[in-house]
Amino acid sequence: MSGVTDLAKVTQADFETVRDEPVLLVAANGSLALSIDEIRQMGSGTGVRDGGAFAVLLRGPQTPFIEQGTYRLEIGAADAANRVELELFLVPVGNDANGCLYEAVFT
Repeated sequence: MSGVTDLAKVTQADFETVRDEPVLLVAANGSLALSIDEIRQMGSGTGVRDGGAFAVLLRGPQTPFIEQGTYRLEIGAADAANRVELELFLVPVGNDANGCLYEAVFT
């Protein structure tokens, strides 16, 4: 996914390649470490987007809780040349003993 900035072209496979990379949510009041918890196809796999619609589930700590909204995510290495930056709309979808879950949907 390195260098991808056009969200219309991001695919499920792009996220699979960075599944184990660190994810940093950057907001005006600080940053928060997240991880990719799940990547799943939605629907039959057909549609406008190459590869079809999909969702990415991100896991963060119990606190602080992140409100629904658009956030800048930095995915990958601390080395800026290999880091991907995306602006994604995240929706909190639940929590469990391991942290809070946030979903980004690509249709």
